[in-house]
Amino acid sequence: MKTKAFPEANLPPDIQAKADRMNLDESAVPPYTPLDITILPEMSAAEKDRNALTVLQTFAEKFYGEIPPRCQKIEFIQTASGKAFNGCAVRREFDIVCTNNGVSRTLHLLLYTPANAVKKVPCFLGLNFMGNTTVSNDPEVTFYPINPYPDPSPWRNDNRARTPEEKRGVKAYRWEFEKVLKRGFASATLCLGDAQTDHPTAYKDGIMPLFYSEDQHNSPERKSAAISAWAWGLMRAVDLLESLDFIDRNKIIVHGLSRLGKAAIWAGANDRRIAMTVSFCSGTAGAKMSRRYFGENMEWLDNWHKDWFVPGFEKYIGNDTQMPFDQQQLMAVIAPRKLYVASAVNDLYADPQGEFLATRAASAAWGKDGIAQDVLRPVPGNGIGNEAVRYFIRNGEHDCLPENWDDLLDFAAKHFL
Repeated sequence: MKTKAFPEANLPPDIQAKADRMNLDESAVPPYTPLDITILPEMSAAEKDRNALTVLQTFAEKFYGEIPPRCQKIEFIQTASGKAFNGCAVRREFDIVCTNNGVSRTLHLLLYTPANAVKKVPCFLGLNFMGNTTVSNDPEVTFYPINPYPDPSPWRNDNRARTPEEKRGVKAYRWEFEKVLKRGFASATLCLGDAQTDHPTAYKDGIMPLFYSEDQHNSPERKSAAISAWAWGLMRAVDLLESLDFIDRNKIIVHGLSRLGKAAIWAGANDRRIAMTVSFCSGTAGAKMSRRYFGENMEWLDNWHKDWFVPGFEKYIGNDTQMPFDQQQLMAVIAPRKLYVASAVNDLYADPQGEFLATRAASAAWGKDGIAQDVLRPVPGNGIGNEAVRYFIRNGEHDCLPENWDDLLDFAAKHFL
């Protein structure tokens, strides 16, 4: 008997039918032909650049939309500072004020650095889902009011914190700030909603008005979408970090969980200032091989959050196994910089085996520094690859846990400390 998808969600019948069309049975994966990557170690630098540009243009035109330009004016304003975590860290908060075509948008960045640092430090950077106060147990982190959005459906909602103390520190385990700091890294974050609220009607609460009229944004010819807006937010945070004399601008590590892992991969492929790209459970349109029909499919993404993509990607609904581009091609563009992909055994909708297969296929872009092609399936709790590319899988569900940070920090320390 076929397992019902999302049994706890009480979905309307038409939506439940779409959910149930996702394949969660490994033995039922239909035949597919993985696409070859187009960047290989033996190519000249010019050929690699040409092929990378083609891949990025394809994904921009057919999937994520373009990442808008930097903007005409950008200001970095430090708004707060102080000691944190019993004196082991310095907390700094910044406003990144972005202005374009007379319209401004402010991104609020939270940054922790080791208090005992005597030289420039490498820095982790990631977007958070619910607001800066929700990812740290530090009581001094500033709360920024939001414009809450109504639930677009019974199973999707705007989870950002509404008040200063609501959900404070509830996702601190996903960030492990103290552990990261004690290993000698800085760590920074900003809320996804600063760049683009995760809601299909959220044109005004984000960066889109800096670059597009509302008619342009809502038209079938829309040029950008939410994942590109989040990648843009990460890139503006990189602008700030590389301006700070205590951050090593050559060692900025961008990470993200789930949809924000998709954004991290898209940012890492486009911005060569990013030294390492980290994906936690990013699944379809992230680190998973799309042509492998398992877990979330294009029909579900269209139903779930079509605002993440540009119009036209719907043509791949029911055509997943024949898509003309795939995620291993995008991840290969990150070479020769570092790539780290993590999955969870029970995260079936993200297809952990598909994430591994895509990472392994992309590894050819790194040659001997990638993952060996003879590895068929990773063992939970063990990572594969310790040079430029690493894949890690743990037991458990869709999340980023302290176990993830233990493995990631060992890998990052090998290369950046």
